Amino acid sequence: MTRLLFGPEPTLAQATRAVVALGGLSDCTIQFPHVPADELREAAVDAACAALGTCS
Repeated sequence: MTRLLFGPEPTLAQATRAVVALGGLSDCTIQFPHVPADELREAAVDAACAALGTCS
């Protein structure tokens, strides 16, 4: 997945951001099971984008 996000030779910083973003997405489903899916999806994706440095 990191290669899809940053190309075939991501820097260490890019690879680390990808691990944090992707791992964090799955962690959110475990940490916040009581939150409605649509609400959690928006918050989790926003957080992943911030970790990746792709916030708009």
